[in-house]
Parts: sequence; C-alpha cells; structure tokens
Amino acid sequence: MAGAFLRWDELLKRFAGRRKGIGTVLGAGYFIIIVLAIFNLIMWEVNQYDAYQQLVNQMNQVDQERISENLEFVDPGITDFGTLGPNKCFNLTVRNAGGITINTARLYFYNYSDATSNALKIIEKAAAGISANYFTNGFINPGESNHKIRVVTTLDMSKATESRPYIMYLTTERGRTFSTVYPRTILPKPGNVGFIDVGPLRFKFDYYALNYTTPSKTTPTPAWIISPYPSGTAIMFFVTVINTASDDDIRLKRYSVFDCIELTQSGASGKIASFYIVDKDSTWPGASTMFPYDEVNKPYILPKNPDPNNPQGGITNIIKFGAASWGTANVQCLFTGGGGYGQYVYLVLMGFYYVYKGQDYGATIPFVAIRTNTPT
Repeated sequence: MAGAFLRWDELLKRFAGRRKGIGTVLGAGYFIIIVLAIFNLIMWEVNQYDAYQQLVNQMNQVDQERISENLEFVDPGITDFGTLGPNKCFNLTVRNAGGITINTARLYFYNYSDATSNALKIIEKAAAGISANYFTNGFINPGESNHKIRVVTTLDMSKATESRPYIMYLTTERGRTFSTVYPRTILPKPGNVGFIDVGPLRFKFDYYALNYTTPSKTTPTPAWIISPYPSGTAIMFFVTVINTASDDDIRLKRYSVFDCIELTQSGASGKIASFYIVDKDSTWPGASTMFPYDEVNKPYILPKNPDPNNPQGGITNIIKFGAASWGTANVQCLFTGGGGYGQYVYLVLMGFYYVYKGQDYGATIPFVAIRTNTPT
C-alpha cells in the first residue's frame, strides 16, 4: 500500500514539472509576439513618416517651382490681329523672366465695361472638338522674351479702347495667375508732373488727357485752347481718370460735374457753366449722340488696379461731361457773356462723387485752365 502511494506522488510531481515547462514556453512565445508587434508598429510609423516627408518634399518642390514662375506681358500685349474663318485671331506676347518652363493652362478676357454675363470669355487649350475660343503655343521656355501665344476666339479685341478696356488673365498648370490690362497704360513715376492724385482717383495731366467735341467738331480734340468757339455752342468734355486702389472698384454717381468758371479779368460774366456726367456711349452733344447717365443700370465703373505691386499701373477710363443737369441729356455751353467768338479764359474744377468699398465719397479736384478763341 505504501508503495502505491509513492508511485502516485512521483507521477503528480512529474506532471507538475511538465506544466511548469509548458507555461515557460508559452510565456516566452507571448513575449516574442509582443516584441514583434511593437517592432512592426515602430517600422510602420517610420514608413509613414518617410512617406510624409516625401510628400512634404514634393509639395515644397511644387511650391518652389510655382514661385519660380515669372511671366511678363510685352507691350502692347496683343498684336497680329486677323481672322480665321468666322473667328478672330491674334497673338498674346509674353516674356518668361523666370528660371522654369511655364505651361499655360487657360486664358481669361474680362470686359470691365460690360455688365452682362458675356463680360468674361474663357480661352481653353487647343483640343479635338474645339473650334473657337482656344489657344496654341502655350509652353514658354525660360529666357524667351517675345513668345507669342496664338489665340482664336469669337472676341474682337481690336475694338478694345482705353475707355472700354479688358483685363487679361493667364493661369499656369502650377496654379499661378498673371494679369494685365489691354490696352496697357504706363504712367510716369511719382515726382513727374503727369497726374493729379486725390484719394484713389488719379487724373492724367498731359496734352491728350483733356478733350472736347461739339456738333461741328465730332472728333475729340485737346481742349486747352478751344477755337473757333461760337458763343452758345454746345460742348462735351472728355477726362482721363484711373483708379489706383487695388482693393475695390469705384462707381461714379450722377452728381459728378465739370465746372468751368469764367474769370472776370477776361471781361466775362464770372458765371459757372456746369457740365454733368453723361453716358459712356455719348460722342458729341446732340439729341441722338449724347445720352443721360444711368448710375444704376449703366454706371461708370473704374476698375481697381489689377497689379497691387505696381502702384504706377491702373486702367485708363474716359469720363464724359456734357449735360446741363444731372441725369439728363440736355446740352450745355460755355458762358461767354455775348455773341460772336469772344476770347475768354476759364478755371476748371471737377466734383467727383463716387462709391468706394461700399461708402459714398465726394472730392473736389483743382484741374486745369482752358481758353476760347485766344491767340496761341
């Protein structure tokens, strides 16, 4: 009996020893699995970080390439007008002043004087199925100074004028946008007697910046000496104005006026002849050629400077004055104090009333002095 108990005790001891060995093996296995899992997690994080760094480097490279793009428009901007079937065609001349090739993605032409949905014209890359409003030769290599992008469009850019300008935008495949005005306006540098600045308004001061028309002189003519000028003749004045602000357009109000003050020293009456703003389509004073100014439906919009880095830039606008009272097409004439071809001198002051950044403003501009029928 005692021998039997001894054998059972030995068996139990052997079984307990085996269980202890199995637990050790399982514990070691779990430890290895945990270590491998942690190692895999670390390697995954390292790989993700490497992928992130590669993406950041690629983005930095793209940003650097984008910043390296430097495109300039070559005066006069648009040349070589022609036709291609029913469409118009011309060359847009640019210069690549950067160190990287520029790939043109799209062109935009915006007519600032058009208040309809037709004001914007989008020009796409030439492709199969596009028969109009496309461009070719959009790759500009570094150093090219007279690169011509050929544009075929339904838009007639030959009719663009300083009073009806277009804003041209060129976008690149890297996302840069370059813009200019057509026709382009280059003003003299500050310090030159070439303009008068009052707030955001800039008035050009040169021989061709002030013009006039009459029923008998229908082509705009410099207005410094108006001769011959018969007493009682209706007259219209043309003034060149630019919006120098780069943050908003300016809308002119119907109260804007061109005042001609007769100087008593010349023997005149000393009265003021006020010429109020008229519609931009007016050409000379007359029933069918001068139209009342509608500041609600067809206002003068002085577009903002498209290049804030160029304070000498801006879009030229021709503002016309000829009405005897605001919001009408009633013709007005200079006071001459009598008939015939009297010799008189006038001091001109202008009152500009406008809306800028949602607020109403008024400014008096000491402008010029003009004469009628005086010797040169």
